[in-house]
Parts: sequence; C-alpha cells; structure tokens
Amino acid sequence: MQDPRSFTDPELKTGTVTTTPLGLPLALSGGFALTYTVHVGRKKFAVRCFHRAVPDAQDRYAKISTKLRSLSSNYFVNFDFQPNGIRIRGASYPIVKMDWAEGQTLGVCLDNVASNPITLNSLRHSFRTLATFLEANGIAHGDIQNDNVIVENSSLKLIDYDGMFVAGLPEGRGTEIGHKHFQHPARSTAHFGPKMDRFSFIAIDVSLEALQAAPALHKRFREGGNAIIFNANDFAAPASSDIFNILRGMPALRVSAERLAAICAAPVSNIPTLEDFRAGQNIPVAVIAPVVTRTTPAQSTFYIGAFPVLDAKDFAAVIKRVGDKVELVGQIVSVKEGIGKRGRGKGLPYVFINFGLWNKESVKITIWSEGLGNITTRPNDSWVGKWISVTGLIDPPYEGKHYGRSYRNVGIAVVSDNQIVQITERDAKFRLGRGQPAPRQPRTTTARSTNADILDQIQDGSRADNIAHVQPSPRPAPIASPRHTPHTPTTKNAQILQTLRTQTQATPPTPTSPSRPPYQYTPPPPPSIYPLSRIPVWVWIAVGIAFLKILTMIK
Repeated sequence: MQDPRSFTDPELKTGTVTTTPLGLPLALSGGFALTYTVHVGRKKFAVRCFHRAVPDAQDRYAKISTKLRSLSSNYFVNFDFQPNGIRIRGASYPIVKMDWAEGQTLGVCLDNVASNPITLNSLRHSFRTLATFLEANGIAHGDIQNDNVIVENSSLKLIDYDGMFVAGLPEGRGTEIGHKHFQHPARSTAHFGPKMDRFSFIAIDVSLEALQAAPALHKRFREGGNAIIFNANDFAAPASSDIFNILRGMPALRVSAERLAAICAAPVSNIPTLEDFRAGQNIPVAVIAPVVTRTTPAQSTFYIGAFPVLDAKDFAAVIKRVGDKVELVGQIVSVKEGIGKRGRGKGLPYVFINFGLWNKESVKITIWSEGLGNITTRPNDSWVGKWISVTGLIDPPYEGKHYGRSYRNVGIAVVSDNQIVQITERDAKFRLGRGQPAPRQPRTTTARSTNADILDQIQDGSRADNIAHVQPSPRPAPIASPRHTPHTPTTKNAQILQTLRTQTQATPPTPTSPSRPPYQYTPPPPPSIYPLSRIPVWVWIAVGIAFLKILTMIK
C-alpha cells in the first residue's frame, strides 16, 4: 500500500494513500478486509484489501454488483471487484475499489444530533424508508450498524457489502453475523437471507424513538460509539437490562420496549418487518422471563463485547491481533504528551497512553494531531491510574531503541472521540473476566471425597457455587426446615456425619437418666477480699515512701 504501483488498476496506480504521521498507510477495519483511502487527483476511493478468505468472493460480488447497478439507487456506492487487483511479491490478490461516500458515519452523526428531536425524527423516517426499499427488492445488507451507514443531510448510504444478500445467492450460507450490538442474540450464518436486516432496523427505530424522548440516554449507553442505546447484553437478557427497564418506565416507550423484548426472546425466523413492528402486527408472544436469582444467573452477567476483548497488559495476546479490530481494556500507567520531530507529524502535537513501561514490550494508545482535533477531552497526567476501554484496529508494532536497548510498542491509533471510554475498575474486570458468555450447563453432583468437603457441606457451604461460568445449584436449606430434603450421602463418612447432623439438629438433647441431670456451669462466687496481687506496684511504692516519712517524723 505504500507503493500504489502495486495496484493493477491504472487509475489507482497514480494515486496516493492516506498515511499516519509515521508514514504507515492508514487502515480502517471490516469483517474480512482493511479499507484504505486512495486519492487520485480530486477523486477519492475506498480500497478494500482482504485479510481473510471470503468464500466464493468473486461470484458473490458479481451478483451483488449486477443487482445494485440495476437499481441505480443512491443508497449504495459504485464498486468494482478486482480478483487480481494488487500484486505482492509476485502473487495477485483481490481488492474492491469503491467510490468514496461523503458524509458522517451514523455513530458520529448521533454524537452531534442526539439532542435534536427534529433531526432524529427525520433520521427515523429515513431508516423506515430504507428498510421498506430493501424488503421490496429482496436485499439485505447483513451488518446495519453505526460504521456502515453514512449520513448526509438525513440521507442514508450503505457501505461494506461483504455480507450482503441479493437474489441468486444461496440462503443459509452466510460468512458473518454482523455487529453484535445491532443483531438478534440468536443470529448465525445460517440466517443469511433477505430477512436478516429486520432486527437491526427495529433496534435502530426504537433507539431513535427513545432519544427523541430522552436525549441523555445516548451519552450514557452509546458504548463509545459502538452502540446507540442497546448492546448485545441487553438483547440477550431484556428482563435484567438497565436500558430496557428505563424504557419500560417511560409511558411513551413502554410498548416499543416490550415488543422489542419479546422479539429478543423469540426465534430469529419470527422477527417482523419494521412496518409490522410499528403497527403492532406479527409481534411474537412475549416469553415470561424467569426470576433472576443467585442460582439462575442471567446471561447478561457475562460481558458480550462487539469485538474480541483483550487485556491491555497482555502484549503477547495483543500483537497476535495486528490487523484486527478489538476492544482493549486496561489501566493507564503513564501519559506522554509531545511534539512530532519527523515525517508528516513534525511540529504537530501527539499523545501516547501507555498500559506498561513504554521502553519495554508494551501496549499503548496513540493519538496523533488529527485525533486530538476530534476528541473533546485531551488525555493528560490526571488520567494515570484510570481504567479505559479503547476500540479500534491493532496497528503494526513500532520498534525503537532507548539508550541502546530495543523496545516494541503495539496498540491502537485513536482518530475519533468515541473510541475511548473511561470505565470503572469493576466494569473493567467484568469485561476482562467474562468475555463471551459461557454455555449454561446443568450442575453435576460429584461425590465429596474429603472430610473437609463434607464438613463444609454440613456447615451449609458450597464451594462449587464459586466456580466461574457454571450455573450454581440452590444452597441447601437448614436441616430444621420442614421443606428441606437432605441430599443422599455418597461415602461412609458422609453417611455418619449426616446421621450426626440429623440427630443434633432435629430435637434438643434429653437426659439419659433421671438420677444424673445434665451438667450446668455455675460460676464461682466473687472473692470477699480484694487480692493483694492485683494492687499496682506504684501503689506499693507510694505507701513505702509515706511510711518512711512517718518514721522520720517520729525520730
């Protein structure tokens, strides 16, 4: 990418690629490709280079191109799939050359207009029209979300067609499942087909309706721009979701929230169109959610990230993800502010956020001057010790020397305000400790083989309840409870101790013989004379001095 002559396209050969201040090509990520900005005179193109194999990519893009060209719609940009678009070390690889879509991404747009109900209403109408258009033409984009929708004066344009469905492509054979914060929790590649955008449009519609009534919800729940107000955890467990509960408490949003919650609990095949949803038609029957207790943890107790979640202190894990879009979570060790000394960044300010010792192998966040111009709060030393979540593409590592010793840094270059979110330590541990939700498995009872375990059980403890990602069984009730049914002991020691527990807790002890009543402790009577041994030494000294003075006076 640093040498446009690698392109086989005559027009791209004469272009220049947008780079970072370090001179590296600036890449934007997608599910299967990295997108670069190429300038050719006054024209600008988005060039997508695949870093993963897309099954039947040429055939897919050919069918998509044919369909979109036949529609001549402003919802799409012109593109050209080139199977041998770039040559690297003698080998040819495919690219997609796309016209540049002018405007703001939906996420950036909402940051600016979330408090403007008129604009929000116009956006809501635009999405309604887009949903109707796609349904009528048997098209589904497959990944309707903040970064794939470009907004310009309330007009919408879709980009990134890697997961798009059009007539002629085989249903049920998808290659991706879309952004989790905009998808049904049960969506899989098997749902590839003309209906797979329905949930996304409904979620966006309810989100915009909610922001019209309560604009502050966006700043609170936008997840650093990865969401509008809903995230994957909300869809997985609406009964325990904060945002769902808030909307249920708002008279104007209660019906929409309940309908969306019902859809989340229903099969993907039962999702209605946006028009039916707004009319209250074909809404799945709501499933009564179970009462969430300690013994039945909700799925929302597991963090469901939009992207892989990595510990910012784990250099080895992060460097393996170069080229991938991830979420970094970590505590800031230091913040360095400076002025560039070379290249395109010479004379321009920058900020480095370090999660470790910068002169070792460590992970860091880089904010060049362009990024500093887009963020509202500039990081400084007051950020040290705070926890943050950063979403973005892992850049190639930077290698340098400090006093003759080599070091390597790897991390994310921040270009927009919504990439960084300050979080609490508790939230950071929640995100790092849980990751993807573990499948629920029935609790299996195992024999307790040690006396310590058996005694722990008798004392009403349950060590197994603390095992992570395993659904705990109900804690046994006290033995005196009439509803308690003791478990069957599995060892001889357990049987003996079970018998002792039953005997000692069932009824109070009774005398075994009337001639020998139970022993009762009787405290001894207090001493009648204060013991001399308890008199302090200083008292004895004072008495001795007084006695000597009396003797002197007598003499």
